[in-house]
Amino acid sequence: MASAASAARLDFATGEVRALSPAGLARQLAKGSELQSGETVQTGRDGRAQLRFSDGGMLSLQPGSEFRLDDYQFSGQADGSEAGFFSLLKGGLRTITGLIGRSNRDRYKVTTSVATIGIRGTEYTISYLDPETIAVATGEGRIEVCNKAGCVLVSSGEAAVVRGSEEAPKLTDSRPRLDPAQPVTDDLRPPFAAGETQLQTMASGPGYTMVHASNVAGPATQAGVTAQFNNFDLLTRADSAPHSFALTGGTAQASSRDGVIGWGRWSNGVREDGTAIPNFHYVVGKLTPMSELTGLGAGTYTYSLIGGSTPVNTQGVAGSLNTATMQANFGAGTMALTLNLGVTVAGNSYTFTQALAPMTTSQTFAFAALDDGALGTGSASGMFVGTNAQYVGVSYSVTPFNEDAIKGSAALGR
Repeated sequence: MASAASAARLDFATGEVRALSPAGLARQLAKGSELQSGETVQTGRDGRAQLRFSDGGMLSLQPGSEFRLDDYQFSGQADGSEAGFFSLLKGGLRTITGLIGRSNRDRYKVTTSVATIGIRGTEYTISYLDPETIAVATGEGRIEVCNKAGCVLVSSGEAAVVRGSEEAPKLTDSRPRLDPAQPVTDDLRPPFAAGETQLQTMASGPGYTMVHASNVAGPATQAGVTAQFNNFDLLTRADSAPHSFALTGGTAQASSRDGVIGWGRWSNGVREDGTAIPNFHYVVGKLTPMSELTGLGAGTYTYSLIGGSTPVNTQGVAGSLNTATMQANFGAGTMALTLNLGVTVAGNSYTFTQALAPMTTSQTFAFAALDDGALGTGSASGMFVGTNAQYVGVSYSVTPFNEDAIKGSAALGR
C-alpha cells in the first residue's frame, strides 16, 4: 500500500507509462513508482498500468489513456478530510473504489469531457468512444452519471452512454470493452479484473485501405496504403503511390479496436503535392478477404457505432456523431446496404440515410445520395474490415440545406 505521503503506487506498469507534474514536467513510471495529488498519468499505445491508492482503491489504465489526480487526500482513516477527485481525459479505466468512495460519496468524483461520475458502488469502468462520447458500466453497486442535461443511475450489470454535454446520459445494452492491464511476470498477485484478452494495437506497415474526407475533398477510398502509427494508435502518415497523406501538426485524435481498425482526425495535414488538407478524417484497416465476404452466405448483418472522429464543418465548427448504423443484406454474390448517420453541429441535429439496391458483393462501397429528408444531401465511402467482415469503416460528407458541409469518419462493428 502506498505511504501516507503519496496518493498511489504502481502495482505494475508495462510499455510506455509516464507522469506529468502540474508544471508539465514528465517522468517515466515503473512498478513501485509513487504518485502525488495533482499529477497526471499517461499510457502510450503499448502502455498499461495498475494503481493502488492509499485508501485501498485500485485502478487499471488502458493503452492510450490520460488520468489526472486532481485532488487526493487521505489521512489513513475516514475523518471528513478525505477527497478523491479525478479526471479521465482520454482512454479508459476500470476501478475498484477504496475507503473514500465507500464512506463519503460526496468526496469522490471522476470527471470526463462530457459527464461526471459519482460513486454509489464499488466497481465500474469508463471508456471514451470518441472525444465527446463516453461509455460507462457498473460491475457491482451503482454509479451516478451526470451532466448539465441530466443524470442516470447505472446499477450492477448495466451500462450507459453519454454523447456530448448537451445530451442526457442514457442506459444502453452495449458495455464498454476494456481489457485488463497485464502485470509483469514477477508479480504473483492475480491480474486486476483478469480473464479477458489482451488489447491489440495498430501495427505500422503495408496492406491497409483507408477511407477519408477533409475540408478540401469529399469521401474517398485509398487502397494499397502503407500506414505509420505512433504509440497512441494515431495514424501519422499514409502512403499509396502516387499519393501520400501526412500529419503536419495542430491537434489530432485517434482510437482503434482490436488492432484491426483505426480512426481519427488531423486538424492539419498535407498531401504529396504540398496541398493542405485541414480537418482530415480517416478510418484505416485491412480489407476483409473476398473469400470471407462471399462465404458469409445469405443473411442480414447489423453494424453499430463503436467510435468515430469529431464531425467538423468547413467553417471549423465541431459537433458530435450521435448515431451510425449500417445494415448489410447478403445474398448469393450480392449485397444490399443501408446507412444511417446522425450528427449534431451548432445545436442542430441531422440524420442522413440511403439504401443501396442489391449489387455485386464488394470489399468497398459508396453511398452517393445520402438524404436527410429536408433537402440536405451527402455521400460516404466505406469498406468491410477484419475477419468475416467484423467491422465497417466509413468516411462521409453531409450538407444540410443552406448550411456548410460536415465531414467525419466512423467505425462500426457487429
